Amino acid sequence: MTDHCAAFTASLVRAAEDVLPAEGQARLDAHLLDCPSCREALVDQRAVRSRLVAEPVAGASLGFDRRVMAAIRAETEGRARSWLDSLDFRRWTWRLVPVAAALALTVAVVTQTEAVVSGADTDALPVSSALFSEDVSESSLLSLMLSANVDDTLGTYRLETTRPGTSGKDQP
Repeated sequence: MTDHCAAFTASLVRAAEDVLPAEGQARLDAHLLDCPSCREALVDQRAVRSRLVAEPVAGASLGFDRRVMAAIRAETEGRARSWLDSLDFRRWTWRLVPVAAALALTVAVVTQTEAVVSGADTDALPVSSALFSEDVSESSLLSLMLSANVDDTLGTYRLETTRPGTSGKDQP
């Protein structure tokens, strides 16, 4: 069969079943004149159909539908009642990822803020902690953020601080 033959696959099945409309049958017959592989495929389809028609139809045993429905109900109820299903770590893992990320971020921000507010040794704090300090003037903060490296500590830079009761705008 060629790529062109793929368009006739459904027609071959319908022709084997003798349900192909006259227009489709005419197109298929024209194709079959030139295509030996499709002729062979039609013979194979008709052989399979005749074999399937010859087989007796086996019906379901009595009570089959009741047994299937009872098994489905039992499985569904068993799943709904099992408390062990609520302990499935795979369900909880992905549901708690956003909560864990938010908690970690909160702890990092609070720890950083407390270190700055408590007056801890500011020389050892990372440069980003200057963002949380009210004592650093705006010009020093801007200069620090533009020129500092992420891994630097505040001790590397001399910061201009504001006096209590004044804003950083008054500083030179």
